[in-house]
Formats: sequence, C-alpha cells, structure tokens
Amino acid sequence: MYKIAICDDEKSSAADAAELLEKYRQTHYKVEMSVDIFYTSLDLLGAIEKESYDIYLLDIYIDKMNGIEIAEAIRKIDENGQIIFMTSSNAFYKEAFRIHAVHYLEKPILEEDFFDAIDRVCAKEEVRFLSFRESGQVHKIPVDEILYIESEDHYKRIVTEADSFFVRNTMQNLLQDLKEEYFHALGMKTIINLKRVLRINKDVITMEDGATFSVPRGTYRQLSELILKFSF
Repeated sequence: MYKIAICDDEKSSAADAAELLEKYRQTHYKVEMSVDIFYTSLDLLGAIEKESYDIYLLDIYIDKMNGIEIAEAIRKIDENGQIIFMTSSNAFYKEAFRIHAVHYLEKPILEEDFFDAIDRVCAKEEVRFLSFRESGQVHKIPVDEILYIESEDHYKRIVTEADSFFVRNTMQNLLQDLKEEYFHALGMKTIINLKRVLRINKDVITMEDGATFSVPRGTYRQLSELILKFSF
C-alpha cells in the first residue's frame, strides 16, 4: 500500500493529480494506494508530524512556502519519502535535483509523464521473493539478495548476502522461479546474479563475496556485456 500526499493550493490541479492517480491504479491492478489531499503547506507539514507518506506530489507555488521549501521541511522529518514536483515553471530544476526529487512534472501534466513518474517510485519499492523449504522450515528471501546458486549433487546451495541454504531442487526449476533477466546459468551447475558480479576477466568471474567461477569458453564477451547491462 502506497500512501500518497498531494499538496496544491489550486483545488482543480489537486483534483487533476488525484484523477491521474486513480487512472494509474486502474491500469496497475497490483498497486494499492491511499491518497490524502492538502491545500496548504501547514496542513501537510502538520499531518506528517503524525504519519509519513511514501510519495509526495507537490506544487512549486503554494501559499507562503514554495514547494522546494516544503520538500526541505519534509526531508527533515522523512528522509525516505519520494518527492514529485508539479509546476507551471521550470525555474526550480536545480533545487529539485539537490533534494533528490524523483521527477519534475510541468503543467499541464501529460498522463504518460505522470505514469512514468509513479512507475519510478513503484518499481523502486517492488520486492520479489524466492520461497523454498529447508530442514522442515519455509524460507522467503528477496531475490536481489541472492549472489549465486551452486549444484551439489541432489542439493543446491543458495548463497545470499548474509547466509546460505541447502535445498533439494533442480537447477532448471530454480532458474524458472528466478524470472529476472539478471540471473544467468554458467553451464549446468551454477547460476549467478549478474548484478552482484564484482569483476570479470577472460578466465574468472568474481562475485561480491569473493567466490570465483570459471568463464565458460567462448562466453567472455557476452558475459561482459550482460554484466555491464545490469550494473546500472
């Protein structure tokens, strides 16, 4: 559930933003959200003293404080909230960048631009898990935390940032469960997370935990390009 605050002293603009959020929700059925609308900076700042929001949609020109000043006040209370500016002026791009705003939307706001801004926040927050059973217990780990998987006879060792697990499964099934493109099979016995590769040369891939794997013959260039693709 994403908690969203809209702050705009023009009621028509606030209503437009709320309508765009509803359209987004209707086309992204997995995204749940609740929306609060504030028409003054004081009302918003008073509200976040009691509870924080995941997303702040701020007009630049609001009563006695401008949107940048409101964002700075928000940052003192809430470092994690995602800020999106909505404005008829492009005069505050530098300030928006300085406070790490997600997007700077110029009015009248196009639906495509608005959806792109919300996508950035929702994609950033989305976490997918891999579930499996080990020693009679069910584990659920974020897939991004998986560094690599090694085959050890009938068991597979799943190595994460902080732990490792032995599961009775096949590499084929695990690779199917890990639908993300950045999981790559090195032959039949190893799956690596391309995002967690520390370095690669023509012979060896080194993972973030120091583990090394041989580069299959003839695959160095392809692997290098894939690693670069998922490094940013």
